[in-house]
Amino acid sequence: MTGFDLGDLVELIVCPECHERLAVTGQSLVCSSSECRLSFPVWEGIPVLLVDEAETLEQAEWQVAVGSGGTTAAGISGEDET
Repeated sequence: MTGFDLGDLVELIVCPECHERLAVTGQSLVCSSSECRLSFPVWEGIPVLLVDEAETLEQAEWQVAVGSGGTTAAGISGEDET
């Protein structure tokens, strides 16, 4: 099953909590703000941008997510990996 393709929407997608840009890491979107550090899940290729569903990353985990492995939100292919 193919999910949602973020494609051209990358410039419009921001963290719903602090409005900073998001980076894609694996199957999540991570806020680029070092103060916020929210990680939003992507379910079946669809980003779930609900603060209640997000996880706050520890500082070190956040640095790894946005510093080394993160890409822009356009990096989500929308492919279901299950």
